[in-house]
Amino acid sequence: MNESVDTIKAETLPVVARASEIVVKTPEQYTEASDFLKAVKGAQKRVTDFFGPMKSKAHEAWKAITTTEAATLKPLQDAEAQVKRVLITYQTEQEAIRQAEQRRLQAASDESARKERERLEKEAAKLKTPELREARLEQAAAVIAPVVTVAAVTPVIAGQSVRKTWKARVVNAALLPREYTLPNQQALDAFAKATKGAIPLSGVEFYEESTLASSSR
Repeated sequence: MNESVDTIKAETLPVVARASEIVVKTPEQYTEASDFLKAVKGAQKRVTDFFGPMKSKAHEAWKAITTTEAATLKPLQDAEAQVKRVLITYQTEQEAIRQAEQRRLQAASDESARKERERLEKEAAKLKTPELREARLEQAAAVIAPVVTVAAVTPVIAGQSVRKTWKARVVNAALLPREYTLPNQQALDAFAKATKGAIPLSGVEFYEESTLASSSR
């Protein structure tokens, strides 16, 4: 007869209820609780054995679907990456051209303003009264080059945006500041296990963690 979830629940619920009643105050109660713990583990095995085949079939189906999906998507994802690279390359090149032209025009504007200030200052030097000279010098000081802005030529596309993110690349790990270096926790745990904390290690505290394991027998 095929078992159902309700059947499994009916078997395991009394075990769950009994667990809340467990009290350990004496050696005898410790032994009884340990024996009951085996019953809990046995009940867990009943549940995993019941759902195991269903999970296995579901996983196989999921794996087949996701494998087919990934294989179908891969060419499209490659196409997306290729087009994005082309677009970013064009935008980067055009931005470099725009900035270079903007710098050129700004330099020309600055030079023009400088020459105008110089002309007015020379005129001021030739004027005969202090009042006229001061007025002309003030006029020269007021000559400021306008800020030049060159518009980007890359079209603005609805739904498209470029996000720029600063990132770091380690070129010499030995020169990294201490706050940016991470300990290898896996290696430290392996060292602690191998030495049982008997060999000191600078900056490390070894400790023993207890975990209770129990079988269903």
